Amino acid sequence: MRQDRQATGGTRLTAMPLKVLLADDAFRALITEHTGWEPVLEPAEPSALLAPAARERGLRSPAMLLRAEAEAVAFRGREHELDQLLGWCHQDTDTFSVRVLTGPGGQGKTRLARQLTDILRARDWVSAHVRADLADVTTVPDLSSLDTAQRLQLTVDYAETRPHLVRHLIERLRTARHRTRLLLLARTDGPWRTDSLGATAPARELLASAPVIELAPLFPSGAPPIARATAFIDAIVDLASLLRHLPAFGRTDWAAVAPRVHPPADLADPRHDSVLTLQMTALATLLQHGPAPVAASPGQPAEATLLRHEQRYWEDTARTPAFRLSNLSTATLQRAVAVAVVCGAAHQAEAEATARKIPGLTPSRALDTADWLRSPYPPGTDRYWGSLQPDRVAEYHASTLLTGPGAPLPALMTDASTDQQAQVITVLARAAVSHYNAHRIPDSESVLRSLNAALDTVPLDLDAVEKANAVVPIRMPVLSDLGLKLTDVLVSTYRQLASEDPAAFAPDLARSLSNLGLMLSDLGRRAEALTAAEQSVEIYHRLVHEDPDAYEPDLANAMSGLDIHLSKMGRLQDALAAAEESLEIRQRLARSNPVAYEPDLAQALSNLGADLSAVGRHGEALDAEQRAVEIYRRLAGQDPAAYEADLATSLSNFGNRLANVGRRQEALAAGEEALDIRRRLALDNLASHEFDVASSLNNLSNLLSDVGRAEEALDAAEQAVDIYRRLARGNPAAYEPYLATSLNNLGNWLWDIGSAEEALAASEEALESRQRLALENPAVYEPEFAGSLANISLCLSDMGRIEEALSAAEQAVGVFDRLAREDPAAHEPNLAKALSGLSPLLSDVGRTEEALAVEERTVCLYRQLARHNPAAYEPGLAASLNNLGNWLMDVGRMEEALDAEEQAVDIYRRLARDTPAASEPDLAAALTNLARALRSPAWVQFKAQPDLSGALRVTGEAVELYRRLVAARPTQFASQLGNVLRLQADLLTSLGRHREAEEVRDWLAMNAAALDSQK
Repeated sequence: MRQDRQATGGTRLTAMPLKVLLADDAFRALITEHTGWEPVLEPAEPSALLAPAARERGLRSPAMLLRAEAEAVAFRGREHELDQLLGWCHQDTDTFSVRVLTGPGGQGKTRLARQLTDILRARDWVSAHVRADLADVTTVPDLSSLDTAQRLQLTVDYAETRPHLVRHLIERLRTARHRTRLLLLARTDGPWRTDSLGATAPARELLASAPVIELAPLFPSGAPPIARATAFIDAIVDLASLLRHLPAFGRTDWAAVAPRVHPPADLADPRHDSVLTLQMTALATLLQHGPAPVAASPGQPAEATLLRHEQRYWEDTARTPAFRLSNLSTATLQRAVAVAVVCGAAHQAEAEATARKIPGLTPSRALDTADWLRSPYPPGTDRYWGSLQPDRVAEYHASTLLTGPGAPLPALMTDASTDQQAQVITVLARAAVSHYNAHRIPDSESVLRSLNAALDTVPLDLDAVEKANAVVPIRMPVLSDLGLKLTDVLVSTYRQLASEDPAAFAPDLARSLSNLGLMLSDLGRRAEALTAAEQSVEIYHRLVHEDPDAYEPDLANAMSGLDIHLSKMGRLQDALAAAEESLEIRQRLARSNPVAYEPDLAQALSNLGADLSAVGRHGEALDAEQRAVEIYRRLAGQDPAAYEADLATSLSNFGNRLANVGRRQEALAAGEEALDIRRRLALDNLASHEFDVASSLNNLSNLLSDVGRAEEALDAAEQAVDIYRRLARGNPAAYEPYLATSLNNLGNWLWDIGSAEEALAASEEALESRQRLALENPAVYEPEFAGSLANISLCLSDMGRIEEALSAAEQAVGVFDRLAREDPAAHEPNLAKALSGLSPLLSDVGRTEEALAVEERTVCLYRQLARHNPAAYEPGLAASLNNLGNWLMDVGRMEEALDAEEQAVDIYRRLARDTPAASEPDLAAALTNLARALRSPAWVQFKAQPDLSGALRVTGEAVELYRRLVAARPTQFASQLGNVLRLQADLLTSLGRHREAEEVRDWLAMNAAALDSQK
């Protein structure tokens, strides 16, 4: 204002700060009444870096109503997530902190972040979203305008597509003296967060250690149906109130249309878990009830219906005199919009070149079409074209128009810029995932076939592949082939570059090789995975020698991957060595920077525990996992949202380690605590934690069985199967293997309680699933298929179907035999276990000599395995020696039988000294068998007398052990105690000690009910 011509006196103007004016409710109401928008304050200095605080107002098409910035539907729910984020902002002790929020497109990440921004702004924070059009450049941008003495909270949306910008922001903000929070939104976690990308060590540590929280669906499948129905109706009302403001929709009284719209019958379908899907369905349904519905087939996705309405907007804008495109067909306009979605354009020349590739468009119209594509969806400052949104709608449109037979992808990608190639890969990969999650499996497969075919024929820019690789969730099962292709390109390119300039490119080669190992392992190509991991570790060792501060964290990660690959190949001692080296590095890093590296240290301890357990060093494994639990418990106490899930995982592992040393009650307590945490987390975020709940239930069923609570074990296993079955219906590729495993366990518990028919049904379902999986990917699933065959043979045997049981056991042995010839270290332990199950069945059908030969081979295998790893395989050797003794007695080879039984007892004695709770039951059973061998009448054939006194002495030791076991677990061991006491009474009688024999028999008679009830 320069002059006030109506001033009553004086010439001074009084300036009133907007903050004061907006604090006046009457002033705010007046502005809102005359503009239709509530006024909001936003910082002026960093306006070039931050998105406008107000809701988007330039709404011109139906799809624009679904953009998060439009806030067309009132925010609802998310109280728990908001409380967590507000607690992080206000209560976290760190001055600067980073947090990552992930979730599929349409889950509500941006809208939740905008709600957080509104709340914090009202509490006098500087809170805003970083502009979406800020370029992701390696050079450091000018971020000085973000310096402030006020509390600051920034949100970066699509963080996975702007990894360099994220690192620049962290570097600028990490030294702030005032409370500063950086929230990163991304579809998935991945290399965009964990790779260094040239960041300084402090910035890299802050980002790598940032808690990652997956946003659950707003309306999970387990929510009450009324919640979705209410949300649907509310969305209809809110959308109707804004539709009238769109240029082509103002003549209709949408408020009158809204009451005629009812929720669809399939609103409970899992696809409506997504808030975007629900609101998109509401908008499409509302439009279909308006005056100009479009043709729609039954079951047509909401995206397709909405796009048919949206194309009218394209036609209207194309017909305006400014573009003179009225003679272009609707199909050509659709393809033009699709090309803009997958390619984009940064400047006019790129837009014109790309427009010339639009299928069906004559070259003479390319310039006009390139200009038109700026109009429907206004671009950001760094782009020439904008894009159809929401992303899910855009991805559906592009994948429908530009893939399939005769797809134009090779032409679009040839001579395209780095950003364009990366955008094609990213958009179509995301579309494939969205199709898959919506159960449009053929569409998903078609998109990926077209994309993979294009990648096979088009020269790819290295930076384009890097960008796509960082953004696309390549380890997702549905994208595994694409992920391997991209990673292969990176490895081969960096290998060539590193040969020419090792100093510049060796780190990139090491990183790519490490990722390649993970991809190959996911596909079951374990030997190749190991080779890649070994090469990665070798390079990192060299880099650490030159610059330990820069590369030790990478080496620790690579060693952790190598540990997993070695373990899968059966090289357990080498895996343990890798885990120990990784732990040593992480301990050193955690001492210097506990905040950044303690979570990694806990993970390293947990990995070490698994490796120690695999080689039979159960006490040390327990110590390692206990340390991991202690760290996670402390971290979870400080930040429950970030670390409670990790604590639950570590507790679950801890329970297994306790069970391995026979501390079964403590193991059960740990397993129950893990389940309690996961159930609590699932109440707030079912989608993120339901799988973990099922995993805990599966684990708990084993622990309950160990303490003799068979009915509860069965109940836990049934709950796990129910969850896995539901998850597998929604995503069979990801969850069917887990369903098969849980069915296998369920079969075991049903068998244990005598429900043979039900046990067989569960085991047969598991077998059928694993057979199908093994046909698709034999390298990964054939061992599990063979394991199911071995398991089902036990069920069939228990039902008296010996021939069928024998056939299944022989098939299992056949598979493991072949696998062991190809990879002895990985599969000989499974072969030995399968052979142990085969020998009794051969004996049952009278093939005693074959049973004996099989058991002799089993003993030979276990001896060989135990020489290299006694702690892990001596229990198996002892069990097979026990069985061998029985078969040798059956064929009259008494001295060899006695020798085998004595060897078994010697091993079990040694094991029981180290882990009494775990090994004493086996020792008691072996002593009972030894006693039978010593008193066998078969000794007469060798002109020798049975050693009755020795047999009696051995039964005395067995009785003492069983009495102790029965005191702790009567349901498991009472019948075994009765059996050995009967044997003892017979021996006393044979030795003429009749009074003692009668005392034993009297005790048996007095306790017959208790003993018989446990048989």
